[in-house]
Amino acid sequence: MLKKVLFIIFLTAQSTFPQVEKVDYELYSLIITEQLELGIKSSIDSVLLIEQFENRFDNLYEVFDAKSDSISNSDINFISINTGNDTIFIKRLINESKFRKSVYGLTSDFGLSPKINSNLLSTDKLNIQSITAKKYYSFFGRKFKRKNPWKRIIKKYGTRKVIEFSKVKYNGDLASVYFGIHCGGLCGNGRIVIFEKVNGVWGILTSINQWES
Repeated sequence: MLKKVLFIIFLTAQSTFPQVEKVDYELYSLIITEQLELGIKSSIDSVLLIEQFENRFDNLYEVFDAKSDSISNSDINFISINTGNDTIFIKRLINESKFRKSVYGLTSDFGLSPKINSNLLSTDKLNIQSITAKKYYSFFGRKFKRKNPWKRIIKKYGTRKVIEFSKVKYNGDLASVYFGIHCGGLCGNGRIVIFEKVNGVWGILTSINQWES
């Protein structure tokens, strides 16, 4: 009987994993088209993908303090500024305790991210090449002091658009991804995107700015 139960669990795990992975790439694609606006124009966009995200911020992605039963005014101001004053999202954070706790859990840790297959994101209008994090950061040298890193990146890969995605985190009908785009010494942005599934369809609920240069 025990062997039968274990076999059923094994089969369930095997059948559900591909579906979860499929949703992961669906959410990555939403970021590419709706947040980065790549692969949607008549011309072909060329992008370099860091194939496995490395958390270089010591897990400091929390957007508010969840220790209290309510959200503070300072946290509300921070979220308002960094979501472009997304009042609907902010009202839900204020009024819905369960929603607030879910969002906190979805924005608190993006370590141990998987490798991403660029072939599953490329389209007719989007050419994606992969690069390891080690190789990408080697262009900048120790302490980011190497000269002309972006000239060398452009010469080798033909693009100055470098993107990275964290793992996808799920909590019921909510999910989140951290993404960053690097495009020059003073060009780049990092955001946490919150997704919500409504009537079986995933869509972007909001995005929260983390850094900008």
